[in-house]
Amino acid sequence: MSISPGRIFLTLLKLFLLLVVTAMVKFQIPELRYDFGTKEPISIESPEELSAARRPRSVFASVRGKADFMKAATFSKYGVRYTYFLLTEYGDKLVVRTLEEVSEDWADIDFHVGRLRPFDRMPFSRSVRAGFRQHHDVSIPEDAFFLARDDAPRPNGWSIGAVIFASVLWCVLLYFFFIHGRIFTTQGTRRQRTAVSPEQ
Repeated sequence: MSISPGRIFLTLLKLFLLLVVTAMVKFQIPELRYDFGTKEPISIESPEELSAARRPRSVFASVRGKADFMKAATFSKYGVRYTYFLLTEYGDKLVVRTLEEVSEDWADIDFHVGRLRPFDRMPFSRSVRAGFRQHHDVSIPEDAFFLARDDAPRPNGWSIGAVIFASVLWCVLLYFFFIHGRIFTTQGTRRQRTAVSPEQ
């Protein structure tokens, strides 16, 4: 029995929608892991320790270093203004982001606390890398890190709600796409057999 192109397309569309919802959950899981993770930052005192701390997921960290605002860049995304800058001791190996308005007083800051992760895992990494290259002739390397001073680990209602919603939606879609029809088809077949049996 041949399968119509329309049925194949519908099946592929169903699978695509399930994959989209799965991606939503997969994106939020690392966020929840960080939000519910340790509240005690790991201490990084030197570039050597920064390289040794490299890991695939985000960590809450305290990095020792002096801000270098000679090579700072400001970006606005969705109405939010961020300042990105380097630390003197780490050069282009570490990019720091803050929501705060920077000033000369920041010259006295020795530690920067926030969410540490590989640079390529940060939002808008391509735009930030291009901005540093264009305005400061600084090429952020592939093995660089990113520290978000504005991102401390704390439970986020939006993230929790998003995971719950996406999980429930995935289960509902799976049921109506692949289970609901089979159940009713099976029940219908049984009823037909029951109706035919007395005549036999």
